[in-house]
Amino acid sequence: MFIIHTKLIAQFAKKQALKSMFAPIQKSQPIKESEEFKEVKKLFSKINDEDNIKQSILESYQPQHILKQIDTNLTNYFRKRAVDIKSINFLLQAVVAQNKFDQIDEIQQFMDNLKIKPNQQTYMCLINAYGKFRNVHKAEACYHIAQKQFGSSLHLYNTLINVYCKNLQSENALRIFNDLKRDGFEPDIPIYTTLINSFYRVKQWKKCWDLFDEARLESHLKPDENLIGLMIEICADTHEAEKAIQLYDQMNDMEFRDTTYIYNSIIKALGSRKDYAEKALEFYRKMILTSVQIDSDTIVCTLKACSQCGDVKIAHEVIKLMKQYQITPNKYIYTQIIRVYIGACSLPNLDGKIVEEYIKDAWKIFNEAASKQMISQRTLNSMCELMVAANRLPDLEGQVLPLFDQYQIQKDQFTYEQIIKILFNEKRLLDLYRIFDTVTTTMKPTFQSVSNYLDTAILLADEEKVIDALEWFKKIDRQPKYKQIKQLGTMKNLPLRIHALLNEYDAKFGKVSDSVYRMENNQRSAVKNV
Repeated sequence: MFIIHTKLIAQFAKKQALKSMFAPIQKSQPIKESEEFKEVKKLFSKINDEDNIKQSILESYQPQHILKQIDTNLTNYFRKRAVDIKSINFLLQAVVAQNKFDQIDEIQQFMDNLKIKPNQQTYMCLINAYGKFRNVHKAEACYHIAQKQFGSSLHLYNTLINVYCKNLQSENALRIFNDLKRDGFEPDIPIYTTLINSFYRVKQWKKCWDLFDEARLESHLKPDENLIGLMIEICADTHEAEKAIQLYDQMNDMEFRDTTYIYNSIIKALGSRKDYAEKALEFYRKMILTSVQIDSDTIVCTLKACSQCGDVKIAHEVIKLMKQYQITPNKYIYTQIIRVYIGACSLPNLDGKIVEEYIKDAWKIFNEAASKQMISQRTLNSMCELMVAANRLPDLEGQVLPLFDQYQIQKDQFTYEQIIKILFNEKRLLDLYRIFDTVTTTMKPTFQSVSNYLDTAILLADEEKVIDALEWFKKIDRQPKYKQIKQLGTMKNLPLRIHALLNEYDAKFGKVSDSVYRMENNQRSAVKNV
């Protein structure tokens, strides 16, 4: 669009210049704007804005944008193109970009009829196509044919690795990656980034860091801003804020430019921890001051940090900025705004009137999201958590829980976690037992639910329920809190079965030794499973 506008303006300028060369010199008179001049003036005003120029150029020249505009009908496509392997490879890329999977067989049949032999690029296009449409078996078959006919190459290896990573087959991707190195090829940073991202999506954090260290220390590669941004984002999922700051500082030492992705990653990583939420907001302010472009992810990550420290004021500023940048709210933004009010209601010594105002504001946000059909399970769970933070059990039971049936959304373990939490706070302990039994018949309870269940059993001195709670900790592969282990371990006349279960945990904090236990309880030593 930008190029068309520029050509029109240039043509008009040339026409006017020719007229002025042969016109007699006259006194200056008011210029009457012709229709042609008005049209060019209008076009010029459109491209005069720098942001419009950048946007039009970016949209017009993105490869995916170009591929999506191509007519993939065989007759129309080859009307102005040579029927050769180069044109066919380009057609395959266009078919993949437009998700026309059924046309791949038609193209292959077309090649067979004209006896056009595929080259390595053709097989790479086919591997990409089958990988995108989740047919990994056919992608592997094409890979083996290409490897047999043309031998191994770095691009061929990369193509299959990408297919495995897109389909979350990280171990297969790692196997091909090791074959690549064994055959003497040197992997580059984009390959490491793709592989790390694959393990990140399946939550294998240790593999991610092992590959990152291998890229830097063994392959002696310099990480780029995309890889560092990805590693900072991984820190957000593992709540390792300190490591995220170290990576960001290393990036600054390498003199990389700050991008939207980098800022979003560091804000997300620091905002995942309550003790670093204020630091996350500092990065947000720096992002605004340095005029780095914000997007919807920036809004979500910053609101997450606001929710951690209950900063409603900054959250309102973020929402105003979102409107200023014309960022359309999505379900994640709506949910995160509600969670800001959860953080605010959790602040100590908060006046009841302020809590009431926060709840009213949260309902307004919820109703706006509902009007746009953007209610998710996390939205409803957040409303449950808000009522728990504000200690409003009647509102939870009467207003929020019926919404699950209204929107036909199933309650999950996080819903029941909030119900169990408020029942424990209100000391409705027998109701808590009943709800916990209901949860455990259909799903695994969360750590917080099992923890409240154990606290209830300790309060009621219920030996059977204490044992049941300790067994549940083993089922979810977690350990009780140190406070709970200490409370049980230092209890007088502790039943032998409970003592035996406590010995199965690694955490020894507050536990009495076997000899002291036998002395105080006059019992033989507990049998410890090996």
